[in-house]
Amino acid sequence: MTEEEIELLQRIEEFGGPGRNQGSILSFYPTDEFLTELTRRYNVEVACVFTMGIDAHYLWTGTSDSIMLPITTEPNFEILIKHTHPRGTMMPSIYDVRWLLDAQNIGSPQVKSLILPMYGDRFSFDINSNYLE
Repeated sequence: MTEEEIELLQRIEEFGGPGRNQGSILSFYPTDEFLTELTRRYNVEVACVFTMGIDAHYLWTGTSDSIMLPITTEPNFEILIKHTHPRGTMMPSIYDVRWLLDAQNIGSPQVKSLILPMYGDRFSFDINSNYLE
């Protein structure tokens, strides 16, 4: 992890952990290691979202089995770059696929996203991927 990530982890811990279903602006692009460490420590889904037009990365935290992410229209589309699966699921959920489909339906240019399972390699999915219901 980077020095910035280590410092942010310490601040999050000092505040008693991350909030739920909220986003925070990051001054950096988070590594996979940072996101999976947050998930390991707090057993929550964590996502890195990029907002087009604002050029900002956000860290979103959810619960142990879901995360509520915004979907906005142009010019500031939300791009779900990657998110974790605390239970280690190696497939997208139906909600992951639906989020991507809904974003595309309002004009988002995003065609795929990444999942970071707790134990295994990252993998990408799109609206045609097999999913868990």
